[in-house]
Amino acid sequence: MSQQQKIYIEEIGIMGRMLGALFYYPLLHENNQHVFNQLVQDEELTNGEYFTLYQTIQAEHADVLNDDFISLFEGREVMHAPPWGSVYLDKEEVIFGDSTLRYRSFLVEQGITLDTGMREPEDQIGLILMAMSQLVENNKDIEEVKTLLREHLFPWCYRYFDLFEQHAESKSYQLLAQIARRWCQSLQQELDITAPKWALYR
Repeated sequence: MSQQQKIYIEEIGIMGRMLGALFYYPLLHENNQHVFNQLVQDEELTNGEYFTLYQTIQAEHADVLNDDFISLFEGREVMHAPPWGSVYLDKEEVIFGDSTLRYRSFLVEQGITLDTGMREPEDQIGLILMAMSQLVENNKDIEEVKTLLREHLFPWCYRYFDLFEQHAESKSYQLLAQIARRWCQSLQQELDITAPKWALYR
């Protein structure tokens, strides 16, 4: 593996960890504030879309962002953009469905343990992205990363991003959906991944 390839794989890990945190914790959570504090200190990133996201978050009221997080990730009467893969891939639209179990087996095979302190599905979008980052950190092997993306993320994530952006009330979360969609599209093209065209039920 060339030095350039190693750098690219490491960048995938960094981006996965950052996006994963943004799709798992509230935008104003201390974990994400730490992410943005590092970002604004990096001169290479201060003119990019992540800096624009940072500025958008700073401009929006905390109540709006927290309200949107509850609606998008915890749900109210209706959850328009569930963040779990099995809701899209399983005919019954359930969490902890068959696709979750397949993904769980993949994580076990890779020696990855996700301990969030809660009993929650491993196929939550943010957790998947963070698991991908951990996969990179563990072995630097792009083939396992490609398997995760091809089998467990790309089949449903674009539908999720569309619903997420459509139902987000804040500009910050709408922009986050756009950034994540573009990154996944770029990654899919760069890694030459053809995702299986499975039926989506949401």
